[in-house]
Amino acid sequence: MISTDEGYMRLEYFSENVAADKKRKEFDIKNHALCYTNQKPDFLFIGDSITEYWELNAYFGSGNHFLVNRGIAGDTTKYLKKRFYTDAVQLRPRYCILGIGINDSIELEGDYWKRLEPTPYNQVVATAKLHITEIVQQAKEENICLILTSLLPIHIPILMDERSRKNYIKELNEWLAEVAKKNNLIFVNYYATMVFPGTDKPLDKITYDGLHPNAKGYQIMATVLRNTLKKYEILI
Repeated sequence: MISTDEGYMRLEYFSENVAADKKRKEFDIKNHALCYTNQKPDFLFIGDSITEYWELNAYFGSGNHFLVNRGIAGDTTKYLKKRFYTDAVQLRPRYCILGIGINDSIELEGDYWKRLEPTPYNQVVATAKLHITEIVQQAKEENICLILTSLLPIHIPILMDERSRKNYIKELNEWLAEVAKKNNLIFVNYYATMVFPGTDKPLDKITYDGLHPNAKGYQIMATVLRNTLKKYEILI
């Protein structure tokens, strides 16, 4: 991170071909604006493409809340951890809603064109858990009210190893629920409402491509989030 004369923190580029760099300039400028005007978000959403593509005001705009979206398509737990202070903590949101982890599972596939072998399942899971644990710890140390959310179901038959990725989603979701309970955090379980009961298959016509929600999918997520937060007397 870089401390600026203008009183906010900027993040250096990671010098790798990583998704987190794609919106670095945009987020630095927007973060500076929020720090400069001393405006604190009511709800800050941070994560990957599922967060970035969520048109938040279409679902929550009537609540007169200040919503900020810090999602980056393709982001992973490794790089969200690196940008968590810059894109979340320094903005001092009332609530920070975290949704991250699905792109880590891409490593289970390997990369044919780059001649990269698949990363062992246990290693992928352990790495994602480690990074999320560090994010949770940082939020706690910085007095950020963190809200954990589940990964979403997928149905992409063309994947070379769809079953491993589905197992990864199931394991990480169970672990996220445990982490939330252990740390007295709210856990929002989108997954349970987005699959056919007793299966891991997404409901019909709720995704754009087998992973990313469409308008109907985001409506389900918005309802689940709103109802979960309402149990804790948090209105969005």
